[in-house]
Amino acid sequence: MKKLVIAFVAFLMTTCAVAQEFSEGSNRLHLGIGVGSAYAYSGSTSSIPPIHASFEHGITDKIGVGALVGYTASTWEQSFLSTTYEWKFTYLLVGARGAYHFKTDDKIDLYGGAMLGYNIASAKFESNDTSLNAFITEPKVGGVAVGAFVGGRYNFNEKIGIFGELGYSLAYLSAGLCFNLN
Repeated sequence: MKKLVIAFVAFLMTTCAVAQEFSEGSNRLHLGIGVGSAYAYSGSTSSIPPIHASFEHGITDKIGVGALVGYTASTWEQSFLSTTYEWKFTYLLVGARGAYHFKTDDKIDLYGGAMLGYNIASAKFESNDTSLNAFITEPKVGGVAVGAFVGGRYNFNEKIGIFGELGYSLAYLSAGLCFNLN
């Protein structure tokens, strides 16, 4: 798998054309995966890492607005004597984002911004003690989600690049592919 990724990145770099910088009217799609999440229950293990897609439209040469949708899931397990307990948590985040872009060059785009969204969360309880299952309420909740981020994109050519973001959103650190849709 590692050799395949290295070959793919080498292919992209050797087919570089003139990259396109962020500008008014540009449309970018990010597909990413993250590590670390405020939405993971303390002590749980990630069953699905934070994955997300975001879209951004340039309304000026420096300001972009768009949307984000993301999903993550985690599992918390405990056992006491012969009884096991398991909570499965899922989170769906839908939000609007705005970003300010610092002009660098046509290949590198540095930016920072904020997100306002809504988190839809649910929890599912399972135990090998069936008498417990009748007493446990499985919550489904939602609430306002806010976030801030800084990031950067590197454009291999005018259609594809990579991005990385650091901040408080679905994941503390995320990276992935960026596609120019113009």
